[in-house]
Amino acid sequence: MLTRLHIENLKCFSALSLPIAPLTLLTGFNAAGKSTALQPLLLLAQTMRSGGAGQRVLLNGSLTKLGTSGEAIHEQGNNKVIVFSVETEQASATWTLEADKPGETSLAVAGATFFPEPEHSSLSGAGAERLLCPSAPMSGELAALFKSVCSTVFISAMRSGTPDTFPSPMVSDPVHADVGVEGEFAPWWFERYLDDEVDVTRRHPDEDSFGFRHQLNAWLSDIFPGVDANAEKIVNTLLVRFELKTHVTEAYRRPANIGYGLTYAFPLVLALLLAKPGQVIIVDSPEAHLHPEGQSAMGSILTHFAAAGVQILIETHSDHILNGVRLAIAQKNIPPETVGVHFFNRPPRKPDDPPHVVSPLLDAKGTLSEWPRGFFDQTERDLAKLTGWE
Repeated sequence: MLTRLHIENLKCFSALSLPIAPLTLLTGFNAAGKSTALQPLLLLAQTMRSGGAGQRVLLNGSLTKLGTSGEAIHEQGNNKVIVFSVETEQASATWTLEADKPGETSLAVAGATFFPEPEHSSLSGAGAERLLCPSAPMSGELAALFKSVCSTVFISAMRSGTPDTFPSPMVSDPVHADVGVEGEFAPWWFERYLDDEVDVTRRHPDEDSFGFRHQLNAWLSDIFPGVDANAEKIVNTLLVRFELKTHVTEAYRRPANIGYGLTYAFPLVLALLLAKPGQVIIVDSPEAHLHPEGQSAMGSILTHFAAAGVQILIETHSDHILNGVRLAIAQKNIPPETVGVHFFNRPPRKPDDPPHVVSPLLDAKGTLSEWPRGFFDQTERDLAKLTGWE
């Protein structure tokens, strides 16, 4: 699993070194850098998937779009060099990237270092040090790092939840469990694995059937009791029909007649069920369109799959997601040291501004070591004004 991301000179960050846990929550103010902190992973992944193992990193692709090199450079600096570093417990990779041409939609790989070092490359000199991926055989540890980066799945806050039909991935070998940035491929994966057996670590404790369909319905029922999903290929097309119902006595209905909460949660829970051990799933706003009770349940679901070996990184503005995670820790469903929480303040402008990123620790009772101002405290602040305490 990934253990740390390091960034220099990217957008709002002059430098950021961020510890990454099996379940990592990025919270904080709007436009404070939460998305930026995760974008290096997405930039590297989309470049590797495009076949670009050479000397440039794509700023625009299937996972994220940053625009031009000028937009990627740190907003307050004149340095044209950006640094990305990704670490696991056994390996690390660092890339020095250069905005070599104004308005360019990619960054040049000016240098790269890997640990453990690959075997002697077929390239020599500086050329071998300017590749995104090593050209020589890698150790198992370094290969695992590259696999984690390349197979990263990203689910955005905007999801295509209500069409009548859904597409198939238009690649011959799609990244496993990649449901698409908008969740558009989730029904295709569902139909493909409908009758497969789910690994014991991913099974719902209250569902006796090991089949994928029953397990998915069981997990979704924690948020939407009684839900049942169905998918089938449309003959002679590349499309999949997807249907839902919320009670056993109901007929299946089109997603548009069910509501956004269920259709937004569906691709996320499906990706978690499918993901391979150690695979990285990044989710923006897992709480989107969910009732507070459902948000808390989603927090609990995330902890289950993190404990089962999926690495989950989320951006969230939901105290209910956080509290669902805290409850799971208190109930000993996941150890506190496997959960990371990072609160992003607005970028400091003055010496007395709070730190850009604060990382409270969790103990075995789910208690946080600190509670910075702005960290899920708005309810208390509003109530204080209503009661005249403030």
